[in-house]
Amino acid sequence: MSLAPTIQGVLFSATYDDEVMKFAGNIIPNPTIIRLKREEESLESIAQYYIKCKVQEEKYQALANIYAFIEIGQAIVFCQTRKSAHFLAGKMSKDGHSVAILSGDMDISARVDVLNRFREGKEKLLITTNLCARGLDIEQITLVINYDLPLDLMGNTDFETYLHRIGRTGRFGKKGIAINFIDGPDNMQRLQTIQQHFGRPIKCLDTDNYEQLENIAV
Repeated sequence: MSLAPTIQGVLFSATYDDEVMKFAGNIIPNPTIIRLKREEESLESIAQYYIKCKVQEEKYQALANIYAFIEIGQAIVFCQTRKSAHFLAGKMSKDGHSVAILSGDMDISARVDVLNRFREGKEKLLITTNLCARGLDIEQITLVINYDLPLDLMGNTDFETYLHRIGRTGRFGKKGIAINFIDGPDNMQRLQTIQQHFGRPIKCLDTDNYEQLENIAV
């Protein structure tokens, strides 16, 4: 059964990469395209910071300090791989923190259960991969931590995923905080390209300065 030639088709997408645009062109001939330019994407409601970490142990200690001294509603910690997400969740649970983990190796019912518990506030901290970078809208999220900076399959800085990750906070007209853990000169260079790409400052944060941590609480 074919559709009438006069029917109007509308396609919405949070992303507009080549694959999405090719798909849209196949199903909607001669489309009128309305999309948000990258330079118009607003990050004004999100304060961005970075923390220098020499080794993995420093990254974990930085997270522990943040968790202890920043007044957090709920937080999401993004890891680049499932392995690092499970390691981090296990270590935090062992240290007495109530955390939830969400990764691609979980079945659908388990993912739904984790998200429902997080929405209900039964866990304040969600550790995940890019699985939650898009489409998760929870008003209580006040903090996003990039435990690892997002990279694409070629190992390059993934600007779009970065935007979607930190965009999980600062929603519904509220303020939010995004903190990036930076280990090594390569990641510092990546952070600088992120700052240049979006034209927004990313300030250095000292997790040993507890007063500074308390002053950025939201």
